Amino acid sequence: MKKKTKSILALILSVMTVLSLILGAMPIQAQAVTQSEIDALKKERDRIAEEKAAQQAIVDELEAQHASVLERKLALDDRNVYTLEQMELNEQEIALYDQMIEDKAKEVEAARALEEQQLERYRTRVRAMEENGNYGLLALVLNSNSLGELLTAMDDIGEIMESDRRLEDEYIAAREHTEEVKAEYEAYKTELEAKQVALRAEQVELQRQIDEATDLINQLLEDIEGNSEELAALQAAQDEAQEEIDRLVAELERQRAEEEERRRQEQAANNPGGGSSGGGGGGGGSAVSTGSFAWPCPSCTYITSRVGYRWHPVSGAWKYHSGLDIGAAYGATIVASDGGTVTIAGVNGGYGNCVMIDHGNGYYTLYGHMSSIAVSVGQTVSQGATIGYVGSTGVSTGPHLHFEIRQGSTILDPENWFSGLTYAPDAGD
Repeated sequence: MKKKTKSILALILSVMTVLSLILGAMPIQAQAVTQSEIDALKKERDRIAEEKAAQQAIVDELEAQHASVLERKLALDDRNVYTLEQMELNEQEIALYDQMIEDKAKEVEAARALEEQQLERYRTRVRAMEENGNYGLLALVLNSNSLGELLTAMDDIGEIMESDRRLEDEYIAAREHTEEVKAEYEAYKTELEAKQVALRAEQVELQRQIDEATDLINQLLEDIEGNSEELAALQAAQDEAQEEIDRLVAELERQRAEEEERRRQEQAANNPGGGSSGGGGGGGGSAVSTGSFAWPCPSCTYITSRVGYRWHPVSGAWKYHSGLDIGAAYGATIVASDGGTVTIAGVNGGYGNCVMIDHGNGYYTLYGHMSSIAVSVGQTVSQGATIGYVGSTGVSTGPHLHFEIRQGSTILDPENWFSGLTYAPDAGD
């Protein structure tokens, strides 16, 4: 909160500085506008532009961090969902094995009961044979009418005894097998329970990381919101300064026109018979102006954005686009659209490296986002002269030339002078 408060205070001071410069310039409507006053406003505008660029870098970094943390949280969410699903399946499997173990325990008890019944049956039969003389060897001999009958009786008794023992062995084997299966189930259930403990620990750790990522995302969103507000305030201050610069430039141009008219009238009064003998020699850019415009980027006529309202590709706001964006390659040559005097040659707010030419006939042209500038302020250039090279400085998403034509402070559409252009699908109407 302290950091945000300091930033807001700094913004208020910046806006107040701009307002003081503008308010100081307001009486100029009744006085003469000077270039130094315009230059002071331009310096303040450029200072705000630099501060805005630094603020934009902060917002970009915060948004990059937000995207990275959000991506990590989504991956953690996916892992957490998978782990919870595994735990649920594991619980179901443990429950299934509990039931299977319980069933096998019942089978073991039933097999043990059968085994006990068979053993008891066998013991009962043996006791009966021992207690009943009819089953003794002497009794068999005495009760047999022949040797064959004796042997048959002995075979019958042996088969009964053998059947009883075989049946008891089968019951024992069945019970032992059931116990072995039950033990296997119990061992696997133990493994599942250990796995469930590990999954539960993993899920707890995942939830901790998700909670941390959520807290960080919320903090980043707050930081982005606060810094975006500061960025918007800087943009508003820069726009306000630019509007005042445009107003003062228009006023200065009007004053120059009035002065030129006054001089012409004085010259006509002092030389009533001279006619138009002094024509054609005006100072500054008018000396080389042709009165027409040539295409400023010989290597490219592909338009990526036209004049008019559009969604700004950097700020994301609905704003008026004041020129043609020409999608030339980085380093492509930029030439003067007409002859005149260079009035701006340097960093100019969101235009980045920028050149403005006063053509001396009420028209100006502006060339923005240059990679480098080949002219200087006050230099006179002819139509077609190289003034710089295409770049992506200032508020730009890629290399291109931003080209404007102005009449005083009025923005004009360059397409009124040129034909044969091609357009990107999203260049605008």
